[in-house]
Parts: sequence; C-alpha cells; structure tokens
Amino acid sequence: MSRLPLLSPETGDAEQAELLAEVRRQLGRVPNLYAAMANSPATLRGYLALRQALTAGKLGARVREQLALLVAAENGCEYCVSAHTLRAEKMGFTPEAIAATRDARAADPHAEAVLRVAREVSRTGGRVSDEQLAAARAAGVSDAELAEIVGHVALNVLSNHFNHLARPELDFPLVPVPPKETPMTPKWRTATTVILVEGYTLIDAEGAQAGAVHDARIAFEGGFVHVSVGPGAPVQVVSAPAVGRITYAPDA
Repeated sequence: MSRLPLLSPETGDAEQAELLAEVRRQLGRVPNLYAAMANSPATLRGYLALRQALTAGKLGARVREQLALLVAAENGCEYCVSAHTLRAEKMGFTPEAIAATRDARAADPHAEAVLRVAREVSRTGGRVSDEQLAAARAAGVSDAELAEIVGHVALNVLSNHFNHLARPELDFPLVPVPPKETPMTPKWRTATTVILVEGYTLIDAEGAQAGAVHDARIAFEGGFVHVSVGPGAPVQVVSAPAVGRITYAPDA
C-alpha cells in the first residue's frame, strides 16, 4: 500500500489536476509514481520540467531509456526497473540487451560508454576520473552528452528515491531486483610492466607521467585497472581499454 495518497484529477486540487494532465500528455497515462508525487506540486513540476528538457537534448530516446534502467538498477528501485523494463521491451530491446543495460553494457560502443559514465557518476557522486572521461570521449561521447548524463542520473535518482519513500503500488509487470552483493575485494597481482595505449599515462615511481610503469601491483574491478607503483603509493585507476599490455611477474 502506498505511503502517500495516489491523487487523480478528481481528488487533487486545480494545480495537481493540471500537473497530472501534463503527465498524461508526456506519458500517455498516469503511473502511480506520478500520482504520489503530485502530493508536492513543486516536486512534480520540477521533475516534469527536467524530464521534458532532457527529452530535447542530445541523447536519443533509446539511450535515455537505457540510462533510466541502469540508474534504477543501481539504486535497487523495483518500481522503476519494472517500468523501464516494460518500456525497453516496447522499444525493441531483447531480454539479453535489457540485462546487459543493467550491467552498463551495450552492443553499441557509444551507448556503452554513456552507460559506464552514468554508472560511475551514480556510484561516486560524479567523481569520474580523467581516464574514464578520456575513454568516453574516445568512444564518441561529446561534452554536451557528458553533461546530460549527469542530468539523467539526477532525474532518475529523484524518481528512485521518491519511490523508496512513497512505495506506490506497482502498476507495471513486476521485475524483481535482487539485493546488491557486497563488492568483492580486488585481487591484487604483481606486474613487471604495464603498458598503456597511446594517449594514456600513469604516474611512475619517480612521480613522472609515463606511458608504462614497472614493478606495479594491479587489480581489475568493474572494467577498470587499479595500479599501485610502489609501497604506500596512491592507487591509480584507468579504464581497461586504456591498457595495451601487461607482463606479469613469474610467481604472480
């Protein structure tokens, strides 16, 4: 049972009725999420304005849907995962593509780069590394799209978190969201040499920018390589595609 009333044009005041009519115009129906959000016209008006603005942005409809599904999965929002799974199916996404989207993967390199940035924004509060931004740009993600990714994360975090508070009745086919697993501790290995592809660098043991480092400890996690070049040295993170070759120590 919803923890906030589900309003309709008949039960709400004039402002709420106007906003719910706008929801119907944008979506063709009034999902329970919006019926609950109408308890605060200011919140619903702001949500709809941001959604409408982003719809007119650089990112296409399919990528926008992938972003919504990814962020909902990251936040464990069963309502939004269910809603966006249904919408993705109606847009022609296969079950395999939908599952991949929830894991920030896509057949299209540009879409995958967008999803990976969005996941990092979601997980780190926007603290995306220079290497991750470089990898996204190499896949064709523009500066405008990078800015829009943050906007889409914010939009969907708003709906996800609102759902967690309001708990509106699910009015889409249920797609269960398993609880997130506790992240595994990265398994570190010793590498004699880590060589990056052209255009990427790490800070070597002498503190200089270098295209290769030696006698480093490395670990793979979430599509990124964590590198430490000496005892007590800070861990540096680069995207896995930025690594050209790794030579391991014989006992690694």
